[in-house]
Amino acid sequence: MTERAYLQLETAGYSRTTLRTLHLVLAKAFGEQTGRTLNAHKPRETDDLRPVWTLAEARTFLDHIAGDRLYPPWRLLLTTGLRRGELCGLKWCDLEPDLATLTVRRQRVVEDPTSQVRDKPPKSHNGTRSLLLDPITLTALTNSRPRAKTALVAGYMFTGRHGQPLRPDNVSSRFNQLATAAGVRPLGPHQIRHLLASNLLDLGYGIPEVAERPGHDPATLLRYYTRVNATRRRQAAHDLAGLITPAAVTHLDTANRPPKPA
Repeated sequence: MTERAYLQLETAGYSRTTLRTLHLVLAKAFGEQTGRTLNAHKPRETDDLRPVWTLAEARTFLDHIAGDRLYPPWRLLLTTGLRRGELCGLKWCDLEPDLATLTVRRQRVVEDPTSQVRDKPPKSHNGTRSLLLDPITLTALTNSRPRAKTALVAGYMFTGRHGQPLRPDNVSSRFNQLATAAGVRPLGPHQIRHLLASNLLDLGYGIPEVAERPGHDPATLLRYYTRVNATRRRQAAHDLAGLITPAAVTHLDTANRPPKPA
């Protein structure tokens, strides 16, 4: 019965990654309630790589939305990789301008089938985190702060035109509209997390440093968010050969060695 349900959900459009997460939850709940194993086959892993923007597309999008009313949250999204619910759940009391830090404490979630939105804790214990902001992003946020002290204490950081907190589903729709207008692929805001994680790893940052930014467990980061590009693969092959080859020999291969990434 469980395996049939998985097939029905996949037919309805749910990804295999989502189905594998569902399987973990069901298997754990079933075991706790019955003391037995679920004995259902785990949904297979997806064969497709998640589409992700290039850095050029991200820059094009950022240039296009420079005059948008919601420029501060869009820039914050592109520099932190926040989940859309985390972005919508930010309040002014979460920002400490003197320390250039932003603390993620909550997320706004759309609940089916009523489509009501409510605040919940972050997705995991790693989701509660304090992020350092670059000067440009910090300035964009502080310049958009309301002057009333009550709004700074209790108000949401980003609101619609009528002052209501942003809805996560509306954020995705607006993001894709702006992406189409900018001439880049409308892949949704979640793919920004993959873009940032992959490029930080390529720059040489360690797993703990990169995992902190999107609020992930390091193991999850390695499994879902890394990409190994061809240049890095060639560089790794040459570096490894250099470690085990005498120096008198390695200079013979320098002409064919790929340049290190900047």
